[in-house]
Amino acid sequence: MLKIVGVAGLWVSLIAFPHLGPAMLVANVAGAAPPIAVPDDELGDPPVPGQAPGPPTAPAPPRVIPGSFATIHFKNDLGKTLSLVEARLTLDGDHLPIVTALGPDGDSVVFAGRVTPGHHLLGARLVCRGNQRGPFTYLKDYTWEVASDAVLTVPDDQAVVFTIAATRHAGVNVPLDKQVTITVRDRVLPPPVSAR
Repeated sequence: MLKIVGVAGLWVSLIAFPHLGPAMLVANVAGAAPPIAVPDDELGDPPVPGQAPGPPTAPAPPRVIPGSFATIHFKNDLGKTLSLVEARLTLDGDHLPIVTALGPDGDSVVFAGRVTPGHHLLGARLVCRGNQRGPFTYLKDYTWEVASDAVLTVPDDQAVVFTIAATRHAGVNVPLDKQVTITVRDRVLPPPVSAR
């Protein structure tokens, strides 16, 4: 008896589903459907029925961020006799990414972005270690800790590239504690060429 009722119920649901199915399906899975992705840009209002669409509006002008663009590189000019263990840089008191294990003549960009024109304080703290080169072992495991502060001058409405370099001044007359120094170089980039 239950078998007959089950078969009859199945037949009734199969016959009735095409007539009631879409409304029942939407009602049953509405809470389980993922949210619809909405585009980021503004699409505008939908057209009003019976009214002609208006003229297209001009796109908004690009937003200009005030200030000048500055890039700060850290370069390892120590050569193969010394290894850079780490370099910690700050710009106006804000910590920049720590540079570690930068090989000889390596270059790492630690900052690129808009800054206000004028003077900015850069702090640099380096830790370097001597390497053994051939039979010369006097520098092996010798450690240098060097600190320096510099003022970076950013020109108004121009791009500038600063290169902070760990350099080695070798020589017979140079004491070990004076062999590692920090140098700062800057290069103002020419303004971009207009396409007009």
